[in-house]
Amino acid sequence: MDQNNTPTPPLTLESIAQQKKELRQAILQQKEVMTELTRSLVAPLAPATSKTGAIMRAFNTGMAVFDGAMMGLKLMKRLRRFLRKY
Repeated sequence: MDQNNTPTPPLTLESIAQQKKELRQAILQQKEVMTELTRSLVAPLAPATSKTGAIMRAFNTGMAVFDGAMMGLKLMKRLRRFLRKY
């Protein structure tokens, strides 16, 4: 039993073409938003305004690299241990 009493317009080639055009426009807008977001995420950092800021940025970068390397080593060790059991 159909509970939707509103009549649906018949599908025609023109209506399908119009829907396709609207969807392409929506996809293009989303692509532009995603492109802008990606650019803002991977944009190069602004130059440091002071020597202290430059030193802190270098320290933070070094710590991030060190932390990533240590996590990678721990994961490799756990994976090897896991694979030895099986």
